[in-house]
Amino acid sequence: MERQFLAAVCFSALIAIWSRVNAAAIPNSCPLPPQLKAKYDFDWKLKNGEKQNLIAKVAYLKLVLSWSPTYCESLSATARNKQFQCRNSDSFGLIVHGLWPQAAKPAAINDHPRNCQDDKQLNATLVKRFYCMMPDEYLMQAEWEKHGSCHYATANDYFTTIEKFYKSLNIPNIRSMKNSTQANIRRAFLQSNPKLFASAIQVSMNPPNRLKEVKICYDLKNQLKN
Repeated sequence: MERQFLAAVCFSALIAIWSRVNAAAIPNSCPLPPQLKAKYDFDWKLKNGEKQNLIAKVAYLKLVLSWSPTYCESLSATARNKQFQCRNSDSFGLIVHGLWPQAAKPAAINDHPRNCQDDKQLNATLVKRFYCMMPDEYLMQAEWEKHGSCHYATANDYFTTIEKFYKSLNIPNIRSMKNSTQANIRRAFLQSNPKLFASAIQVSMNPPNRLKEVKICYDLKNQLKN
């Protein structure tokens, strides 16, 4: 009896150690570029159609996940070769596009909080920490300045919140789905995430039947929105 008890204790300890090791390894569980781009700062004033909205009130948050294979397919060969995630297409699936603070009743996209703060280029340590969920330096910089700065005090707060949301989701194995239609992908998310409300998820497709994005809504207490 005592021997069985000790064996159970040892097994539990090994499981705990294994879990900690794997949890710590998650940020580095994807290929990283040999070096980051020298410049990846973002300036909304240089973008056609971009506006600044400092007065819109944040009503809820929208986590936007992008299906990397479809994004890469949409690019020209030249543009695709410049994207690290596209050169490693087997390594990236449903990645984070961004976390968008949203207004309650917008009439247009620029009615949402937008481009609230110009900030210096994100430091390399922060970029590398979150690269596996958001594999592009410029994307991270743009999403922080365009969206994150409208609700979060620091870039670290923004990306840490995204990481919390991202890791809390049970993401279905979309690559293995035989019939990856919009309805089937949505159903798979709802089945894999029992706390996810049907009204809080939106699945967008590119023709003919290619997953583009999955959007999931959260309230301001960081809970799945009803």
